[in-house]
Parts: sequence; structure tokens; C-alpha cells
Amino acid sequence: MNPLPESEPQASTAAPYWLDQQDHTGPARGYAPFLGSDHTYPVYRNVKKYGAVGDGKKDDIAALQKAINDDPNSKTRNRYQNEVSTRPALVFVPGGTYMIKSTLDMRLNTILVGDPNDRPVIKAAPDFQGEVLIQGHDYATPNGAGGTTNFFTAIKNIVIDTTNIIKDKKAIALGWGVAQACHLTNIKIMMPDFSNGHIGIDINQGSTVAVSDISIEGGVIGISNSNQQVLFKGISFKRCTTALRQSGGWTAVLQGATIENCSKGVEIPPGGSAASLVILDSTLINSGSMVKFPDSSNDSGDRNHQIVLENIDITGTNPVAIGNDESVKLSNRKYVDTWIWGNVNPGIYQTGKTLTTKRSPGLLSNGRFFTLRQPTYQKYTNDQVVNVKVVRGHEVKGDGKSDDAPSLNAILAQNAANGKVSYFPYGVYIVKSTLYIPPGTRMVGEAWSVISGIGGVFGDKNKPTPVVMVGKPGETGVAQIQDMRFTVADITPGAIILQVNMAGSKPGDVGLWNTHVTVGGMADSNVNVACGSPNTAACLAAFAMVHLTSSSSAYIENMWGWTADHSLERGGFQNIATGRGLLVEATKGTWLTGTSFEHNTLYEYNLHNAQNVYAGLQQSENAYWQGEGSQQNAPSPWTANPKYGDPDYSWCAPGAQACRMGLAQNIDGGSNLYLYGAAFWTFFHGETQARYGSPDSWCVDKICITNQARVTGNPRNMYWYGINTKSADVMVLDGKDNPTRYNHPGGWNPGGVIAAYLTFQSA
Repeated sequence: MNPLPESEPQASTAAPYWLDQQDHTGPARGYAPFLGSDHTYPVYRNVKKYGAVGDGKKDDIAALQKAINDDPNSKTRNRYQNEVSTRPALVFVPGGTYMIKSTLDMRLNTILVGDPNDRPVIKAAPDFQGEVLIQGHDYATPNGAGGTTNFFTAIKNIVIDTTNIIKDKKAIALGWGVAQACHLTNIKIMMPDFSNGHIGIDINQGSTVAVSDISIEGGVIGISNSNQQVLFKGISFKRCTTALRQSGGWTAVLQGATIENCSKGVEIPPGGSAASLVILDSTLINSGSMVKFPDSSNDSGDRNHQIVLENIDITGTNPVAIGNDESVKLSNRKYVDTWIWGNVNPGIYQTGKTLTTKRSPGLLSNGRFFTLRQPTYQKYTNDQVVNVKVVRGHEVKGDGKSDDAPSLNAILAQNAANGKVSYFPYGVYIVKSTLYIPPGTRMVGEAWSVISGIGGVFGDKNKPTPVVMVGKPGETGVAQIQDMRFTVADITPGAIILQVNMAGSKPGDVGLWNTHVTVGGMADSNVNVACGSPNTAACLAAFAMVHLTSSSSAYIENMWGWTADHSLERGGFQNIATGRGLLVEATKGTWLTGTSFEHNTLYEYNLHNAQNVYAGLQQSENAYWQGEGSQQNAPSPWTANPKYGDPDYSWCAPGAQACRMGLAQNIDGGSNLYLYGAAFWTFFHGETQARYGSPDSWCVDKICITNQARVTGNPRNMYWYGINTKSADVMVLDGKDNPTRYNHPGGWNPGGVIAAYLTFQSA
């Protein structure tokens, strides 16, 4: 069927936000199908209906917390100790000032959404008790003490205000020790200017991927970070004593930041574990130095605190970079193209190397790598948004059983042609054939609505078929997707879960924000209970997670591609062999702004003849079942398919299990590749039932994988900054220098750090 012509939604000048104007009752409402007999669980909640006033006077903490916690039909009537996927909640906060006298606790599987037309203020009362206004880390989970298991939490369109609290008293506006599939966007934090006690965001643990588009004013520290890895994108710091304090964690990327009238820019304190830091496309205005850091150039062991500055504008008179002893590392100047302090490959540790990064113009906007805020469609009236569950003549259930593909395909085509936004209330929408996203689509989920593939169409590994297909090869137009989750409902060896073929007429026309791809580990998929065998040949769960084809051009922000290493709810062992993570063959422009792919067989990332790619923070973990003691050695239980650019592991001896673990990144040919911040971790090897929880499977203080990444095919004009590996011998297998952890020690022990990998920088 040929798609109908694409049309644009019509914006209005001022109107109530469409999200709250939608019908959230009866058949139109979000439905959580894996709660057994509970058919009335409320996914959508407006805090006003729980008694919140928002007048800046009444203490609203009880009403706000009840709106987040409410589970009216459970035994406890509470989402305390909530499961990760079965009880989602979208909590809407209308405009107003909500005074609170104690901490507001978030829960897993919850999105707190303010009205973007009138952002609500959550404000500490003068007699506030406690330290944290909003605690994003859910301490009520079974694994609540660990931020690495705090998944699926988000806050959008909110102002957080601590100015009523004495400025020298310790106060934290937002605690954010969370993991993947969590996001912040369009947040403003207000603190007393040059406070001695207030912190904007405290990321004191966890494994998050992206924190985006936040304005922070005042405070002693804008952001305090010790997360494993993170991309900070579009952060504005004003009148902070220190903008960003990178006290721990292993790698961070600060992209598109503005630091204005702050005493310090970025500080890495003495004794901190920060291994590498990349700052790019950022501006320093009338502030202290951009970065202050410990000099590790003369350290005899691990050399941490390696710095990359790229495309930095400076207004002011202070040095750009200084050591913790105040020694000048980079003197004052108006502009920095590229400056390196750390390991350079090929070469040695450089103490202030200046060079030029030759950027591809097609990836840029106003001289910086293109970025785009997550759309809110806040100017659209309610009649411009169509709930897919209530379209006459096209029944859609989202019940985790019925095939919704025919109706959804018809609705999406109709909405694209008529310029409507397609709203997916929460549900598990089963598709037994490909869901086609046509040009003109704007698709919004409610608390990560699920599209789940199942059936014979996706059953043949020799005929891979997309579950969700964004456009067809050669098509152009708009396709924007947000707050969704794509998965498979059973073992589907032929499923490419997400395939993008489209390009837009301009960057960002094709984009995905806070949309994730998962296999197993959750109650909505049979993979969660069917893949316990230590022989993963029995669980070829999906062919690939994501494929960006050669005709595509896409902007992707904060995506987690997770093949389950453990069950989050109601499952057993997760020995799952998903074939591939993210395959990029695109040439027209690709922006990966904070991504994570984990536990796949052949690779997590594969740039195969790709051109014009920007990647800001790539995080990965190897499949836990691979390596020493595994019954399958890569590429097994799959067969390398040259049509899809698969690495075949022919460089490994047949029985070399440490060599035949899936690559974190495979780069084969291509050009104009710009990669910033790699967090490639190996935690376990050969972890199946016989060794589950056994120290033999732990990669603690030992090398478990031979090659963490691979570059072949002589890519051109490739710049790779901030590579961090754990438990790997060869950091990058390239057939030239093959840099090893031994020669580049640092980071997460036993780790390696390369500040700048420039082996293929020649055009």
C-alpha cells in the first residue's frame, strides 16, 4: 500500500496542554495487561485529582506522593516496591507552585510530566525537612540500594526550587542515582546564588546514559556526578560556584553546555576516580577555568583524569584549563578547536596536545553537532492528537494478546496524511506483521507504551524482517517517536526489532527520543521464562535490535538496547542470544546522542561502511554467558552474515573463548566518524546456571575478553575521543597499533583509557 501524502499538524497560539485534554477513561485509557485480573489500574494521573493545590502555600507533598504511589486495586494500594514494567504511571502536574515540606520519592516505571506551556514549580517550603527535594532513585525497589537497577524513571517540564532553604544548609534539588532508560528533559533548577550548601543534581551512583536540556541557576554545585558514565547535553549553568563536579564515575561527555558567571567550570577533585572527560561544543562566559583536574601524567600506575576539549568558545580572562595545584595547563584564549591531555594513539601520553578535528558539515548546525530537544507538541490543540485506541473502524486493544498491526498500520497512515499526532496510551500492542511508520508520523507513548512482535513472519533467521519499520528505502519526511518501547513477545530469530530507512529534509525530521529496545527480562515477553538453558542455541531471540540502513538519516537521543542478563520480574535465568545490537549503515547523517546496547552476541555497535556519524557516549556490556566456560563461541550460535556486515571472528583461534566474546564496537570502513565517550564494560564471562553468582564468572581484577573493539576496512576521517574499557586486553584491534590496556592503564580496574584514538584521522 502506498502511503498517503504527508501533512503537518496545525499549531495554536495558546491552549491547554493536549496531554491532559485527552480522554484517559474507559476504552481510551492506558491499560496494563500484565496485572492479572486488574483491568482498572490507572496509568494516567493528574495530581490535582489527588488533592494537590499548587497555590504556593499549601503543603502538597502528600497529594503528589499519592499520585505517584497510587495502586487502588492492589493489597497495599501502593506502587511502593513496584515492578519495572507491569505498573506504569504517567503523573501529570498542571501549572502552579507546589510547596513541599519533605522529599518527593519517584518510583520505577514512572514519568512525572509538567505542562510545558506553564511549567509547574515544585518548591521547598521554608521549614523543609530532609536534604533532597525530589529523589529520583527508588529506594523501595528490591534492589533499591543499587542505582544500576533503577530503570525507567523520567521527569519532564518541571521547575525545582530550593531558594526557601537557607543557602548554606545542605540541600539537593534532585537526586538522580539511576540507570538506563531514565531521562530528564526540559528541567529548570533554581537555587540561591553562590550557596555553600545547595546542589542542583546529585548523581551519586547508577548507570544512566543521558541527561538533557536542563537550566541550573545558583548553588554551590550545579551537578555532582559519580555515575558510571553519562552524556550531559544542553546544560546551562548560571551563577553556580562550581558548574559540574566530576568526583567519580569513569567517563562523561559534556556537550553543548553554557557555563556563565560561575566561579569554576568543571572540577575533577584530587583522589576522584574519573577516568576521562570530553567537553565539546560548549561556551564559557565570565567564569573560572573551563576545567580543573589532577595531573596524572607522572603517575606510575593508572593514569586517570584524561581530558578532551573540542570546539570551545571562551569569554573572559582566566586560563582555560588548570591543575588542582592551580598550574596553568592551557592558557586563556577565545577559542579551542581540539586540546588533549592524556593518552593519544598512535603515540604517547600528551600533556596538552593541540590539533584540529575536521568535522563533516552535514552533521553540524551553527558550527556544532546537531542536537534537538524532545518535542512536546505543546502548541498543538487536542483535536490535532489522535488516540490510536479510539479510531472508528480500526479496533486496537493493546492487551498483550490481540494482533493490533492491521489497525495500527491503517491509523498511522491516516494520521500522517491528515497531519495528526498519534498518541499511544500505555498498552502492549502485539504485531504479527511489520508495523510501518510512514512519512508524516509523530508518535508519542504513555510511560513507554510497548510494540511487541510475534509470529511466523519474524521466525526465519534467513529472512530478517522488521517488527517496526520507519519509512521505506528512498522515502523522506518526518517520523518522530518518543517514550516507546519496542520488543518481541517470544523467540523470533528473524526479527529486526527496529529498522529505520527514512531520511528527513533536515536533521531531526527523523528522530527517536527516550525510546528503548528490549529482549526478555520482563513479564510481557515469553523470552523471560523460555531462555534458561545454558546452551543459547535454544534462544535465538531476535536477529537484531536496531538497523539504520544506508538510506536512513536519524537523530537518536537516549536509547537503551537491552538483551536481558537477568529477569526484572517473574522470570528465571536469561541466557538469551540476540544476534546483533545496533547496526549503522547510514551515510546521510546519523546522530547518536547518548545510547547503550548490552548483552548481544556478535556486537553491541557495528558501523558498517557508515558515513557522517556522530556518537556522543556509547555504553555497552558483553553478554554474560559468553567467554570462558560458554557452550557457544561467537559468532555461534549465530552464523556471520556478510549481507549485514557481520564480523566472523576469523581472527580468533577456534577454541579461544576470550577472543570469541562479542565486540563492544566493530567499525568496518566508512568515513566522517566522530565518536565521543566509549564506556565498554565486561563484568562477567561464562555466567550460566552452573556458574551463576560464582566468583569464577566475575571479571574482578582480571582480564576476561581479548578484544573490546575492532576497526578494519581503513575508515577515513575518523576521530574517536575518550575510549574506556574494563577487563579487556586489546582495547582496539586495528591491525596497526592494537592499543592495549597494559599500555594505556586507567579507569575501571583492570581498565584502559585512550583520550584520543587518531589512527584513522586521515581523510
